[in-house]
Amino acid sequence: MRDEQTLFETVVPELEGLIKSNAVVGRTISVDGRHAVPLVELTLSLGGGGGRGEGDDSDGRHGQGSGAAAGGGAKATPVAVLVIENGQVHINALGH
Repeated sequence: MRDEQTLFETVVPELEGLIKSNAVVGRTISVDGRHAVPLVELTLSLGGGGGRGEGDDSDGRHGQGSGAAAGGGAKATPVAVLVIENGQVHINALGH
C-alpha cells in the first residue's frame, strides 16, 4: 500500500502543474488594438492501482510479487474566444 501512495504523491502534483498553466482562461493575443482571450474547458483523468501476491502457484513453485501503477491525463479544449475591440466585448463560441 505504501508503494501506491508514494506513486500517487509523485504523479498528482505533476498533473496539477500541467493543468494550472493557462487553465480556463488562456493568454491574451493582441493584434492592432484587438485583443482575443481564449476560454477553455478542462478535462482531468486519474487512475491507479496496486497488488501483491504471495504463496505457491499451481505448479508448486514459490512466488511473491507486487506492483503498482498510476497514470492520468489532462486536456484543454478551446470553447470560445473573448474579443475586445474599440471598448466592446464579444464572445464567439467555437465548434458545436
